[in-house]
Amino acid sequence: MKRILLLTAAMMMAGAGYTFAQDTVIVEVPQPAREYVIAHPSDPVVIEGDVAVGTVIPEDVDLVEIPDSPDYAYVYVDKQPIIVSKRDRKVVYLAR
Repeated sequence: MKRILLLTAAMMMAGAGYTFAQDTVIVEVPQPAREYVIAHPSDPVVIEGDVAVGTVIPEDVDLVEIPDSPDYAYVYVDKQPIIVSKRDRKVVYLAR
């Protein structure tokens, strides 16, 4: 009986992880866009809290356009380039 409960709990945890993984969208930012952002740093901004892939950048933060990549823009936070989707302002790439 104990074995069945442990197995059931493990399956539930694995299922929960799978559901979470389905909600995560991985975006492949084109290499030329990444190179442009690194070659053209912008004035850094301060954003409260942790910034990670999926974080929404506040509306009051000015984003810099990326030529030849109309779907993306960028901003530097703590001297690190961050690329966001212009559609929803979500972080899609962190250069670390």
